[in-house]
Amino acid sequence: MYQADVEICEVAGWLHDIASITDYKLYENHHIHGENMAEEILKSYNYPEDKIELVKLCILNHRGSVLKEKTTKEEICVTDAEAISHYDTLPSLFYLAFVQRKLNIDDGMEFVKSKLERSYNKMSQESKEYYKTKKDLVQSILS
Repeated sequence: MYQADVEICEVAGWLHDIASITDYKLYENHHIHGENMAEEILKSYNYPEDKIELVKLCILNHRGSVLKEKTTKEEICVTDAEAISHYDTLPSLFYLAFVQRKLNIDDGMEFVKSKLERSYNKMSQESKEYYKTKKDLVQSILS
């Protein structure tokens, strides 16, 4: 059975949101910009081309609002890790809603709940089963 390349997962995990972190205006398409930025960064360190391609694939396909089929274990790993992190770092979602997007209380709460729902929906079946209780608890608190 094919096992995920931990190095690829780590590198893609570190770089998957680089575009939105460097320039919030890139947020909507940060998966596309991030893929290109990661390639430039990794090439500057002479990272192997085959591994760069896997990292790019993970970054391109990690978005919950852009549901693309995950074809590698590395993509699943990065996507699940990001989705899980949304449940484990709720303050960052509130910061995004209320500070970055300047939403009012109702729109901000709806944004956070929607983001969490999309995050859960993009998880692998194994992660959904593992995180269902936490998802339900968080959603009940936010309702």
